[in-house]
Amino acid sequence: MKLQLTEIPHTEIVHYARGGDASSNEPELLVTSHSRTVAVAGKEKRYSFALPAKGCRFLFSGMRLARRAMRLDKCNVMPVDPRGSALIAIRQGMVYRVECDSDPVVAPALRLRQCRNILHQSMAIAPSGNVYFGEYGANPNRAAVPVYRSADAGRSWQVAYEFPAKSAKHVHCCAWDPYEEKLWVTSGDAEGECRILCANESFSEIESIGRGEQQFRSCHFLFRDDAVFWIMDSPLETSHLIRLDRRTRRIERLRPFPGPVWYVKDLTDGWCLAATAHEPGPGVQTRFAHLFASRNPADWIEIARYEKDAWPAVLFKAGVIGFADGPQTSGCFFLFGEALRGMDGKAFRGRLHDDGSES
Repeated sequence: MKLQLTEIPHTEIVHYARGGDASSNEPELLVTSHSRTVAVAGKEKRYSFALPAKGCRFLFSGMRLARRAMRLDKCNVMPVDPRGSALIAIRQGMVYRVECDSDPVVAPALRLRQCRNILHQSMAIAPSGNVYFGEYGANPNRAAVPVYRSADAGRSWQVAYEFPAKSAKHVHCCAWDPYEEKLWVTSGDAEGECRILCANESFSEIESIGRGEQQFRSCHFLFRDDAVFWIMDSPLETSHLIRLDRRTRRIERLRPFPGPVWYVKDLTDGWCLAATAHEPGPGVQTRFAHLFASRNPADWIEIARYEKDAWPAVLFKAGVIGFADGPQTSGCFFLFGEALRGMDGKAFRGRLHDDGSES
């Protein structure tokens, strides 16, 4: 299996993409950003807007290395309207509701307690329309960590659940499971803090999976009718693919990966992607971020690898490959790179094509 990448000019992050295939020029909807400027390109609408910035952050936003050090490139943007005319955006500790019936209007909706932004692909939208995400911050004092819910497409927010103080550092992901029709939430990072919750939308019924070990430290899920898969996100020990049997809830540890997996993408035509990150820790075995593909969540092949650049991860970020939210296929998907040689601050349209090798 071969990977073909086409760079998207003047783009650091692809947040969301819907539609498109190997032969089409553009997806139906594409949401991207560069620094604090967000661009939305759809069949019915094309517009851009700048998320708010203050003081020295504005002054340093023009330099890529400064953006890395101050995390000024980081934001999250999720459309909550099929046309892309309404979005939820998170940047520098604020959540915004963005509307573009004519000119874009960026309205603050929530100030986060201890979090600049969340991990990519970690916001869940249930079929009911409820939107969920959890705070992802340093939280050195281990204060309680909220999971938020919006019932009005991001105009207002309530705390739907809180991880109690001293129980977790932060939330990695909220994800909707279409088979059990439940919300899955995962937390980290230290021993005793890594848990997976399976809950109804009101969080009145919660199943806690795991006792805090690193094998329950994960950022994303692959949902199948008979099982739930995740790949460990642990720099502290070797990360493995984990399978949870839906009926028995039995955990099975499968193949290892050469580093922690931050991001996974389930494509709509049977393929899935996973990318290891390069960050400090004994569980990180190479200087590369490795990109894997699979037609079966239990079996993976490496299709590319990108070396961590020379800038130290503690200040200038780990080496990471991220994926865009939204329904995409193996013929047209979107990814971006951070702190990797040849990929830092760049975004790409990807395509898988068969070269005769087995997956």
